[in-house]
Amino acid sequence: MPDAAILWDSPLFFENMFKEYGISAAIFSPASLTSPHLPPFQLLVVPTGFTYPEHAAVSSALENPKIQKKIFDFVENGGVFLMFSPLKELAACPACRVLPVTSLERFGLNAEYVQTDTMIHRTSFLTGDSDSVYCDGYFRNTGPEFTVIEKDDNGHPVHIAANRGKGQIILSSVHEFLSKAYFDSLLRGPKVKL
Repeated sequence: MPDAAILWDSPLFFENMFKEYGISAAIFSPASLTSPHLPPFQLLVVPTGFTYPEHAAVSSALENPKIQKKIFDFVENGGVFLMFSPLKELAACPACRVLPVTSLERFGLNAEYVQTDTMIHRTSFLTGDSDSVYCDGYFRNTGPEFTVIEKDDNGHPVHIAANRGKGQIILSSVHEFLSKAYFDSLLRGPKVKL
């Protein structure tokens, strides 16, 4: 049984990070989320870029109320749900200088994601880097359930978390591999059925 489940619709390099860390992980297709035969796991990860049109199956699954209920029940029972930057389906208007904003409400989350290049120029426990961490954007208009774990250099939240039942929902715009130490801190709970 894997420690982590990655929700994605094709093979991806992200899985290799878990192998290097000695964490068992498996990729599950969006269609498999309705299966009663999924193994229990501790962490459900949605990688960066899940709202791009080529990953419509991922974003459609996350928008499905039945699947949202399964994910939130998984969290309530002790699982951790880690969702990275959705990025934006459409490019920003360069002439308008308007940053693309994605509401996360359709995914059952009370927050907005603002896509822009931003940095953390300091050591971060999230990545273990000593000089800088690149982020795809930041979060705003978050509900009171979210607390800020990390901010960028401009003071915008780039990694936020909400406790829910026995588990946790985490949103991250960090566009780098998170550290083994950070993942180890997330994998302390029980394996839970989705």
